[in-house]
Amino acid sequence: MSEIRRADIKRGSRVSIVLKKDQRTGNLTEGIVKDILTNSPSHPHGIKV
Repeated sequence: MSEIRRADIKRGSRVSIVLKKDQRTGNLTEGIVKDILTNSPSHPHGIKV
């Protein structure tokens, strides 16, 4: 999987995320970005939204 950069994610974008409770299964949940929680420009485990 390629590294996602914070600059590539905008508020209001449609995204698929893995919720904390679904980390073992990798089940994806779709939603709209309200806030970007990760401050660093990139993160090997993904950007928290």
